[in-house]
Amino acid sequence: MITILTTTDPVKCAAIRVILQEGGVDGFVLDSGAGGLWGAAIPLRIAVSEAQEQDARRLLRIAGFIAASDGDWDLRPERPSPQAW
Repeated sequence: MITILTTTDPVKCAAIRVILQEGGVDGFVLDSGAGGLWGAAIPLRIAVSEAQEQDARRLLRIAGFIAASDGDWDLRPERPSPQAW
């Protein structure tokens, strides 16, 4: 198993898990019991099999996420359109 996400945000964790499931990748939430009790002290992790790691990362990039240096995935910032200027 490879951890592809580490976050203290349960909403982001749930959303990413749905993205993976819809793409046919089995994502497993680790530390959900402890993370739920201790919030920011114990982050949630999503792990996938080594065989599905590249597919999982591709699905997250397609969904608009970018890998952050802290092990989390952040939504890519939207660029303002020229019409908004």
